[in-house]
Amino acid sequence: MLTQRQDAASPGAPVAATAGIVTTADSAGQGAATATARSGPVTRGNIVARIERMPGNAMHVRARLLIGLATFFDGFDVIAIAATLPLLIAQWSLTPMQIGVLIAAPSVGQLVGALLFPGLAERFGRLRSIGWSAGIIGLMSIACGLAPSFEIFLLLRIVQGLGLGGELPVAATYINEVTRAHGRGRFVLLYEVVFPIGLMVSNGVGAWLVPHYGWEVMYFIGGVPLVLFFILKRVIPESPRWLAEKGRLEEADAALRAFEARARAPLPPPQNASAYDRMTQHPRRRVRDLVSKAYLGRTIAVWMLWATCGFIQYGLSTWLPTVYKTVYHAPLQLALNLAAGASVLGVVGSLVCAMIVDKVGRKPVINVSFLLCALSLVLAGVFHASSVYVVATFCALAMGFLASGFITAYVYTPELYPTSVRAMGCGLGGAWLKLAAIFAPTLIAGTIGNGTLNVAFFALAVVPALAALTVHFFGIETKGQVLEELEV
Repeated sequence: MLTQRQDAASPGAPVAATAGIVTTADSAGQGAATATARSGPVTRGNIVARIERMPGNAMHVRARLLIGLATFFDGFDVIAIAATLPLLIAQWSLTPMQIGVLIAAPSVGQLVGALLFPGLAERFGRLRSIGWSAGIIGLMSIACGLAPSFEIFLLLRIVQGLGLGGELPVAATYINEVTRAHGRGRFVLLYEVVFPIGLMVSNGVGAWLVPHYGWEVMYFIGGVPLVLFFILKRVIPESPRWLAEKGRLEEADAALRAFEARARAPLPPPQNASAYDRMTQHPRRRVRDLVSKAYLGRTIAVWMLWATCGFIQYGLSTWLPTVYKTVYHAPLQLALNLAAGASVLGVVGSLVCAMIVDKVGRKPVINVSFLLCALSLVLAGVFHASSVYVVATFCALAMGFLASGFITAYVYTPELYPTSVRAMGCGLGGAWLKLAAIFAPTLIAGTIGNGTLNVAFFALAVVPALAALTVHFFGIETKGQVLEELEV
């Protein structure tokens, strides 16, 4: 860890700036806020030092809320198929094969989006990429609500997948980059909890609205993120870390001053700027470096972590209402209510994780969560012949434990990679999630009609157990460390 001291200006800095107090007032007429802006010249190390001295403030909250809106509806829209699928099956007389395709095919779009939008984020900025992906999510959701046939609906869901796959990794990257090391896990995870909340609300709203107003209403509600396409860049600043890494130091300074101006009290002088400058002297990493000797172990852990989340999330949760209704003959309303209950435990697990992740570390949270998820799935398989309530309880526990590990991936993955490839590192992790999501639904599809649902539960349980072992042996602990300290 760095020792806390005030550094002199680094020699040869490309941009000069005088120390001073920045005073601004936002357009809503809120009171002015003051903050010590900088000490010495604006360098990458100066930008990092200023981020590290800055506690969370109103601008962080604004960024977390607006980007959180996109992430919320990412969760809402990605799982909307679970609440609407029973009615879609009846309306279009879908076969088991068509059902599996309908669940899995949008993941093809999400796979492309998980690679496309992080690449755009590295080139054009985090906020532009998030805004573009949110626009696609919202527009395609509205179009899905108007779809006249299975084929058109399927095509629209694939296109929507571009945005669904691209938003999450870039959003996680942005939130990590504007947050200091102290308390970063809790800050990021309290933002990321909006994703499982989106899953929960989607299930809850679906259970309430779909039986009365039809499946279309879910997709009209899911169109809200379209608004972010028009307003996001106007109301929150770009990532100062990304701007500084690109050499756009004046813009990085201006973006950071937008955060500093909302501080509740004058900020102390930035510390350790020259030390951070030395940290940023590593060679600029490229995508191929993610599988180089320096980062291969981290990348293996990340890929297995995200693949596990996709395998369980899409292989189980999207099928739960249909499994309860088809296998256990539960009424539609009960099936939807039981699925909604599982998503509630997902939110509870995520909140507990956010409270403890900075104390116990990222790896212990992931490993324990995944092992308990595996145990719950094994118990669901052992007791699969019991009542729907017993099976639903074990499935709910599995989803709750999975959510704890899944949400930790959003703070852990960006910490493992340098700024130049951070979004792509997250995107490739997301790509493995989508690959798993493409194949996992067929595991359940093949067991619904032949009485071997327990086999599906046992097979699903193997995956999080393997992930826990992989993270244990290949991952590194990152709690409390400045992002630049973790670069190699």
